[in-house]
Amino acid sequence: MQLAVARGVTVIGTVGDHDIARVTALGATAVRYGDGWVERVKVAARQGFDFVFDASGAGVLADSVALTGDSSHVITIADMSARQHGVRFSAGATEQGGESLPELVQLAAAGKLTLPIWRTYHLTEAAQAHTDLEAHRNQGKAVLLP
Repeated sequence: MQLAVARGVTVIGTVGDHDIARVTALGATAVRYGDGWVERVKVAARQGFDFVFDASGAGVLADSVALTGDSSHVITIADMSARQHGVRFSAGATEQGGESLPELVQLAAAGKLTLPIWRTYHLTEAAQAHTDLEAHRNQGKAVLLP
């Protein structure tokens, strides 16, 4: 989201009530997810949509395709049913050569990249970290330490 905003892209992020202020502060328009999210997003983006990036895996692909009008304009990193919707599933760095890394480093050095650390876990606590993330307990990144 931050990289897209830095590139001048208008970003609308669907978030829980607890993340509205944080996402807004990062330069995106925050819209509460849950029932009725499609209508709320349409109001926030009256000019329409070019692309949807799904990082939630919360079963929103059909609605996302409907928003863009084209399954090739939707990508997910979290929903394993992507193929059923004609949507590309991205495994991240295996598909891209890390072209954005220098730009991210520059943004971080300039103090324009926020990376909130929610909690650190020792590597032996990896299972607990995974459980916490699946339960959506986090407010930021979970970091595994050796």
